[in-house]
Amino acid sequence: MDGLIRVLYVESDPQFRALTTESLQRASDAIEVVSEPSPDDGLATIRNGEIDCVVADHEFAETTGLELLDAVREEYPDLPFILFTGTGSEAVASKAISAGVTDYLQKRGSAEQYAVLANRIENAVERRRADRRAEHQKRRLETLISNLPGIVYRCRNEPGWPMEYVAGESEALVGYPAEALADNEVNWGEEVLYPDDRERAWEEVQAAIDRGEPFECTYRVVTRDGDVRWMWERGRPVTDSGTDVGVEPINGADSGDGDDSTADGRTVALEGFITDVTDSKRRERALERSERRFRAIFDDPNLLVGLLDTDGRIEEVNRTAVEYAGVDPADVIGEDFWETPWWTAEMREDVREWVQLAVDGEYVSYEATHPNPRGDPITVQGFFRPVTDDAGSVTAIVVSARDVTARREREEKLERQYERLDEFASFVSHDFQSPIAAARGRLELARETDDDTHVERALDAVERIDELRSDLVETLRSGEIVSEPAILTVEDVLETVWETVDPPAAASLRIDGTIEIAADGEALQRLLENFVRNSVEHGGDDVDVRVGEADGGFYYEDSGPGIDPERRPRVFAPGFSTKRDDDGTGMGLASVRQIVSAHGWDIDIGDAQRLDGVRFEIHTE
Repeated sequence: MDGLIRVLYVESDPQFRALTTESLQRASDAIEVVSEPSPDDGLATIRNGEIDCVVADHEFAETTGLELLDAVREEYPDLPFILFTGTGSEAVASKAISAGVTDYLQKRGSAEQYAVLANRIENAVERRRADRRAEHQKRRLETLISNLPGIVYRCRNEPGWPMEYVAGESEALVGYPAEALADNEVNWGEEVLYPDDRERAWEEVQAAIDRGEPFECTYRVVTRDGDVRWMWERGRPVTDSGTDVGVEPINGADSGDGDDSTADGRTVALEGFITDVTDSKRRERALERSERRFRAIFDDPNLLVGLLDTDGRIEEVNRTAVEYAGVDPADVIGEDFWETPWWTAEMREDVREWVQLAVDGEYVSYEATHPNPRGDPITVQGFFRPVTDDAGSVTAIVVSARDVTARREREEKLERQYERLDEFASFVSHDFQSPIAAARGRLELARETDDDTHVERALDAVERIDELRSDLVETLRSGEIVSEPAILTVEDVLETVWETVDPPAAASLRIDGTIEIAADGEALQRLLENFVRNSVEHGGDDVDVRVGEADGGFYYEDSGPGIDPERRPRVFAPGFSTKRDDDGTGMGLASVRQIVSAHGWDIDIGDAQRLDGVRFEIHTE
């Protein structure tokens, strides 16, 4: 027994009341008796204090023990009540049982009866306390489950993982009610678990079971609405002798019950917890992408990159920077950035100021002349980028610089190219006169002859004018130098392009590997749109497109008809078209060349190596 048992004894005979009180307390050290002479006094005592059991006679002056039982049951339905009477009969016993009495005992006038009565009191109170403990544990478990951000389960360890018990936020998690999963109206392993993850999840769980360990795995599910979500699951095996690590089954079931029971302690079920980790998975992937992009920038052989602490001391520097300055990394790590060989004495105070601006959260761009141990000083363009934590505090500074000496030369060359394009645009403006004259002439003939054929030809000329205006003049004359490049993934941009261009359903796109380049995102998208449109236009509805990494950039090739080697030198010229019917304006690849030139890249054209059409290679280094 757990603790003292306080018994209320209601008896009108004072001598028998005293005898019974003394005898019960002598029969059991766990029992303390409070006695009252009448049912009314007994009810008052119950209401005023903690009573664990009521023992009452049947005969009273104005009432009966059964009427007292009714009053007690109305207010305290689970309080043990033992009818202890000397005037009982089978009729009284029957009524007592029907009224819900806990036990019925007749007075025998012997000392042994008090031991029997004490034993029945203890048993009744222990059952009540056990029921209360079980109810308390049940409520705690239900409260715990209701507050969990997921579901708890028990399932059989067999393909499909049919559920035996499911509780928690099942509908919020996957859209199905817990009952549908527990009754296997919807099978978790075959209808909810993402098809491509089923085999891997099974293997991971079985491997953990073989090691005798709890298991953890992450996988995708398909919700009732068709959404794909990421789940994290942790569980443990249940054997025919109980949970491997000594934890009771979640639903209180005997782990050896049912057809799944096996001998020799083998696994018959799994119990565990499942929760949605879609958001954290996205954050994890975003962090991985950020880390890849950072490393792509930091290890870029064309960039001088350093990582500084908030005091301006160097924490890390890339190989390009140390090779450029002709120093060993150990000679500069921990040094003040402005005191290093990358700067002239005249620049050091400016560098110190730039560091402080970055520490204050500002993004600093600069252009400077660096000493060059390998030759003439070079012009660099660079940035001081503050790195912040989740609270917005600056924790580090990334400094990057690029040799722009050659870029300046390319910019001058590009300026000359733009001038030529302006000249070309002016020249093309004269070409408007031909379709305008044709439209005017056809309209005149239509008016004179009333022949609609001339109107249709006039409309063709007007459409040609619009093509020249929008696709030639506007494209070429609005060309502009690209903004500062950012590290982009060609795959991400191509996915957007594929949706924008919306090629026929039979067309296919394959991307080999992850390709990251520094580019103006909007310009790169326009470049790839021109490639895709060109492929669809020349390759037909079932054209295949393949993109992959090439030396110093990426390639793009398709399964179209290709381009005659003799015509390739002219394909980037404005107005040139490979279409035999001369319907093309010839500006798509000219636009590609413009974007490539604006980035300072190079582009080559040749036969496709993996498909049957044309291949373009863009070299960004």
